[in-house]
Amino acid sequence: MSVGWIRRRRRFPPEPPATLARTVERNRGRPETRTLQSAPVTAEAVGFPLAAQAARVRREVAGQAPVTVGLLTSLPPQRLDAARWLARNRQAWGIETGLHARLDVSRRDDQCRLRQPNAVWVHGMMARLANSLMMEWRSHQRAPSQKTTTDFAAWMAADHGRRVLLAVTARRPNLKTAS
Repeated sequence: MSVGWIRRRRRFPPEPPATLARTVERNRGRPETRTLQSAPVTAEAVGFPLAAQAARVRREVAGQAPVTVGLLTSLPPQRLDAARWLARNRQAWGIETGLHARLDVSRRDDQCRLRQPNAVWVHGMMARLANSLMMEWRSHQRAPSQKTTTDFAAWMAADHGRRVLLAVTARRPNLKTAS
C-alpha cells in the first residue's frame, strides 16, 4: 500500500452526519442564535409521506421569547446534514420577505376566501402577473426600492383606469412612461 492511496481512501464506516448545528449572528442589531437538531425518521412514524428526517429549530433573540418550530424533509441525513439544513432554512426566509410578503400585505392573499380549486389557481396566477408587472414598473421609477404595490395600483388606476386599458389593449405595452 502506498501512502498516497491511504490519504485518498474514504473512511469506513462513513461518519454519521452531524445532527446538531448552531449559528450566532446579528439580526436587526440584536444577537440571534439558531439551533437545529435533526434525527432520521420514517414516514410511518411521523405520518407524513416520504419523510426521511425531522428537525427542531430553536430561535433565540435577545429581548424576545424563544421560538421553536418543527421541520420535515424527504432528504436523508447523508444528503442534508444539520448545518446545511440550518443554512437552507435561513435562506428560505428570503422568499417570505419577497414575493410572499407582497402577496400577503398588498394583495391580502392570506385573507382570500376562495374555495374552488380553479378560482384559487386563477387568482394566484393573476396576483403573480400583477406582481410581475409591478416589479417591471418599479424598476423604471426613481428610487425603486421605495415604490410599493399600492403605488403601482394607484398609478394604474389613475385617469379612470386608462393605463390598465392601454396595457391590456396595446400591441406593445409599456410601463416605462406615465402616459
